[in-house]
Amino acid sequence: MDPAVEVWETFLALDEAFARGDVDAVLAGFVEDDDLTLWRSAEAEHAVGPRELRRFTEWMQTTPGSFTIAYTEHRVHVEGEVAWVNAQGVGTWDDGAGTVKEMPHRVTAVFRRVDGRWLCHTRNGSQPRVVRFS
Repeated sequence: MDPAVEVWETFLALDEAFARGDVDAVLAGFVEDDDLTLWRSAEAEHAVGPRELRRFTEWMQTTPGSFTIAYTEHRVHVEGEVAWVNAQGVGTWDDGAGTVKEMPHRVTAVFRRVDGRWLCHTRNGSQPRVVRFS
């Protein structure tokens, strides 16, 4: 299989694991490096290293509602054993109490091939402000 396709499928599988609140699948999708990094939009949504990633993912699992992303554009660049993804689309946040909001969402993720598998090292997602230029 084309490595870029492998990376994109791995990226999507990691998104699905986050959306399901599957702590073990999220952890299995990341490298075990002490400097693995996850940053999201909210100040509290960050983790550095496997222990913080586990704590963050367990915390996410206890929060009500869901957050999913429908990607409208993505690019995957592979350089040997390292690859990165830039993707954007529409994030849908359902608070679990009847409020559903849609917002633009962007993600950049860096992957490394470890023992034949693509694993995420760095992931940064955010909701950019909508600014209109005149």
